[in-house]
Amino acid sequence: MDLWKRWAEQHKCKNPRYIQENYSKIRDVEKELESLTLEMKLTAGPKKAALEHLRKKIEISTEKIRLAKVKEEQAKKAWEVAAQVVKDEEDAKQKLCDDLNHLVQESAASQYARLEELKKRLESLNPSRDSVSASGVYTAQHATLNSVPQQPTAQNPADVSGHQNIATEPASMQQRPIPAEAGKKRRPSNLGRGRGGVMILPKGRGSSGSGWTGAGFDVDSGT
Repeated sequence: MDLWKRWAEQHKCKNPRYIQENYSKIRDVEKELESLTLEMKLTAGPKKAALEHLRKKIEISTEKIRLAKVKEEQAKKAWEVAAQVVKDEEDAKQKLCDDLNHLVQESAASQYARLEELKKRLESLNPSRDSVSASGVYTAQHATLNSVPQQPTAQNPADVSGHQNIATEPASMQQRPIPAEAGKKRRPSNLGRGRGGVMILPKGRGSSGSGWTGAGFDVDSGT
């Protein structure tokens, strides 16, 4: 019994002190909680506004990203359409080039065929060129032989010499000037025609045997 009483007295002395220490700790915690509550009340408004501002910025950025993606899709579709148009134009151009080449080849082939046809027709119209050329040569030779004058069989030597002198005399007269006396002698012969066109010969000339040619020139005297 004495031990129990003694233990109870010891714990009775300790409990109030223990309670007092814990109560002081509780008071400290309550003060800290009050200060935190006051701080939260003071900073809750600005923090909320900042958070709202950030949220709005995030939403705006999200909308910009969405619009940019839409524009990207539109640009991609426009690029695909433009690329298809370019491809179609290139195909059309290549087709036109092929058609042009085909037409040129057909035209060349038709012209070549026409040329061959005309060549065959020309050959059919002229089947014997060699015979025609040979006959032409023969005709030319025959005409040349016919154009050569035949030499007379027999002539008087005096007549031959007279004709040669008459033929060569005009050429020599062309080369040398005609004397004034010869000109004076030729004038009466031209003016001395009688009636009926009869030539009146001047006096003082010899007979025809003396070299008088009847043309106003004396073969023997050389005038």
